[in-house]
Amino acid sequence: MFRKILFPTDLSDLSQKGLTWTAVNVADPSSEIVLVHVVEPMSGIDISPMMIKAEEAMAGLEAELSALGIKSRPFVLSGDPFDLLPGIAHSEGCSISTTFADLNDVVVPFIRLMAIPHLVVKTADGSMPPPNPFRKIALTTDLSPDRTDTVLRELKNLLGGRTVPLTILHSVTMEDPSTSTEMFQIASSAIEEVRSAVETWNPGTEAEIFGGEPEVEILHKVSELDPGMLVVGLSVHGHLWELIIGSTGEAIIERAPCPVLVIPC
Repeated sequence: MFRKILFPTDLSDLSQKGLTWTAVNVADPSSEIVLVHVVEPMSGIDISPMMIKAEEAMAGLEAELSALGIKSRPFVLSGDPFDLLPGIAHSEGCSISTTFADLNDVVVPFIRLMAIPHLVVKTADGSMPPPNPFRKIALTTDLSPDRTDTVLRELKNLLGGRTVPLTILHSVTMEDPSTSTEMFQIASSAIEEVRSAVETWNPGTEAEIFGGEPEVEILHKVSELDPGMLVVGLSVHGHLWELIIGSTGEAIIERAPCPVLVIPC
């Protein structure tokens, strides 16, 4: 399903458990996991022993993946991970990157650097999500044609012809009573058009629309649906753009109760 998966690892217990989960639930025998560990230089300290220790640990991870039938390609690098990882992602032709993080970690700035789809798993206690994130998928959209088309096109490509239970979600902000009803009707018509188009390549697709603040209502609905994965589009225009259009996507990514597949748009 995913030909090349970038997996940045800090070699922590959480990262190693996340790697096993990724190998079992995201990769398949045709996949290759690109393992990357970056040792950051420290002034006045010889990092050579850390590099050697990291290479030994990466060799162990490579052996574990091989035992699961998954090919891997390890890299141990020295430098700034924010500078190095995007280059590895693109030079290796990775189709997706994955990140496992603590619940309170902020991941969006790192995701923005990649400009490729990114699977984010956040956990409060190091526990892994349920198996098979593709068992049921929720997708939230702002219904803007360009961004919606980009996200759906990329999701279709990533699924590679696989049909999944998919629910498209949209929340209408009900701020002005004089226009809220009309806005809701327009959005209802738009989401039905989107649903109908997606159903041509993913039969059985459903759609739900509701009123309220998106970062509240979307997360509430996702908790009800209990999907294996939530798909979110994220602007790649940078922080200034987010200040202009708001940070709904960022809030959903950081607080979602399930793994989030972030698609740049």
